[in-house]
Amino acid sequence: MQVSLATVLGNAAESGSVWRLSLAYDALARGAKAARFVMLSLEDRPLQVLPRPFSLSDVWRCADGEVVTEILYKPVGRVTRRMTALKPGARVHLGGLAGNGFPDADPAKRPLLLAGGIGNAPFALHVRELLAGAFAARAGEITLVLAGRSAEDIWIQPWVRASGIRILECTDDGTRGEHGRITDVLRHALPALGAVEAFVCGPEPMLHAVQALALEAGFSCHLSVEERMACGYGVCNACVVESRADGVPRGQGTFLKACVDGPVFEARSIHA
Repeated sequence: MQVSLATVLGNAAESGSVWRLSLAYDALARGAKAARFVMLSLEDRPLQVLPRPFSLSDVWRCADGEVVTEILYKPVGRVTRRMTALKPGARVHLGGLAGNGFPDADPAKRPLLLAGGIGNAPFALHVRELLAGAFAARAGEITLVLAGRSAEDIWIQPWVRASGIRILECTDDGTRGEHGRITDVLRHALPALGAVEAFVCGPEPMLHAVQALALEAGFSCHLSVEERMACGYGVCNACVVESRADGVPRGQGTFLKACVDGPVFEARSIHA
């Protein structure tokens, strides 16, 4: 895995639980795609044994040609809490890019983007890709659902809100948007959407619930799993997910590595 140094351009809290880290890093030259990821480690390596995986959140080219890459993170552990102290001019080590990313959207179906908590991370870039491709003049056909435990978990880059796509919100405690879970929103919204193709990122219980609904309702669904990773390139076997084979009970199937076979899997192919 290629490892590069990237310079911090900005780092700020966007909500009570979401931080946005902007880096001078050319992800475009490395095959940027929504749901692909980097393995990040801080320069003070003795205090961080293993790098951490972070999805690309957004990537764009400035007027002067510089490429800016954004990462969203939630300061919940020792490394992510230390990341909040990064200032412009600091440097981080980035390995990658890694992973497969979301597949190209089917232009005959409406894209349904489902984000749970910090699972909102890949969707600004995904919206950017959709609007640069088959949905350039069809922004209103794209639906993004932002779900979280409370209002502080609901965030997406401001330009996404101004892009013309449809955005729905829900929270477990009812402090923002619809009171309930993402599957409650889906059951209400699906009848009016017609043929959809879902792209999903969030915690395991949410992935499991959306997967079950997709299999029940029969719509295409791509899950970006959030497995723990140690290496990011298929050596450590820490991030395995079980494949879903017809007739094979759960716990008896073969296993796939999220870092190299994923992190995106078709809902019918794995046990989420």
